[in-house]
Amino acid sequence: MPDRIPADWSPVRRVEDVDSLKRGIEIWEKAGIIGVDTEANSFFAYHERMCLLQITAEGEDYIVDPIALGDDLKLINPLLANPDIVKIFHAAEFDLMILRKDLDVEVRGMFDTQVAMTLLRHDKTGLAALIQSYYGMELSKKEQRSNWGQRPLTEEQIAYARIDTHFLVDLHGRLVKELEEADMTGAAYGEFERQEREILIPGPPNPERYRKIKGVRGLNPSSMATLKAIFDWRESIAESRDVPLFRVLGNQSLVDMAVRPPKDRKQLAEIKGVGWKKAKRYGDEMLAALGSAEGKTIENNVPKVSPEERRKRKVQRENMDALRDWRKQVARDLDLPSERLLHRRHLEAIGKALPQSSEELLKVVPLNDWQRENLEPSLLAALEQLPDPEQA
Repeated sequence: MPDRIPADWSPVRRVEDVDSLKRGIEIWEKAGIIGVDTEANSFFAYHERMCLLQITAEGEDYIVDPIALGDDLKLINPLLANPDIVKIFHAAEFDLMILRKDLDVEVRGMFDTQVAMTLLRHDKTGLAALIQSYYGMELSKKEQRSNWGQRPLTEEQIAYARIDTHFLVDLHGRLVKELEEADMTGAAYGEFERQEREILIPGPPNPERYRKIKGVRGLNPSSMATLKAIFDWRESIAESRDVPLFRVLGNQSLVDMAVRPPKDRKQLAEIKGVGWKKAKRYGDEMLAALGSAEGKTIENNVPKVSPEERRKRKVQRENMDALRDWRKQVARDLDLPSERLLHRRHLEAIGKALPQSSEELLKVVPLNDWQRENLEPSLLAALEQLPDPEQA
């Protein structure tokens, strides 16, 4: 962020009650095009939530407070779902996810400036680089990991947040023209529609996540039981205090305890990532959790795979490698980032289904017109060369 907000900018508008929200919605609907961003408390809470919603319309910057508004913020849902009102984001994936999770709304009519920048072959596509490139304003990263759930917000937080949307409407006008000139409009809007459709909402915590921690593979059954006990304790503490897991204990600390369970606070404090502060605060609880696993075992066996299944998986891996190579080559030919050609999840779905015709391909993934024109012929040719894992 610059040392201070330019003097010719209007004062930021705070939206913290239903009346101001309704007035804002009326203005945003009439504008027909708005810049949108969100801030969450990902680094400070177990239950991540949207803590700020920023909107820019008609040259005015609005800071909307989801914490103050609560469920009343859902009054904005019809606007967000209206495809006739353009919503401009930068790197929209997270914003779309948290709006869906917290407001139960599917955004329509969105435009992602980062997607546009990548398709226009910009080397740097971060918002700070974009603003500096187009407007000559250098932004600070000081508030990037700010605690947006705290109240009151500081003036620095508000200034940082408003800048995230302040330029988006103007950028949209510039980028739309550049996309048209580069003949990339179809590619861009095809990707916007994919982003709108494919919103991944985080599921509930998986109690078996402890099996995925780095360093677990070699643990014996006794150590696995100890790991699960301290893992479950960490989960309960993080949830009850509403803090991220890593702020309670890191994964490596859990593994170290499982390998050599400490017998007292002194040994506990000596474990890297624990220290005396946490040993004093949680020592009795951690030692009790570790003690609860004594005499228990959990098998750490990797399921046996038949030779036939190993052969099948090998062919599947080789097919995916071939499809990734195809995508890289097409990306080089078009001078575009490979992830903008065909999303990873779509490529994996194609690798599993191995469609052999245009009709079969479209049943697997909804290719947009630009993808069909630029990717489909060579993709089908590549698929024709791949063996079927069931028959190879």
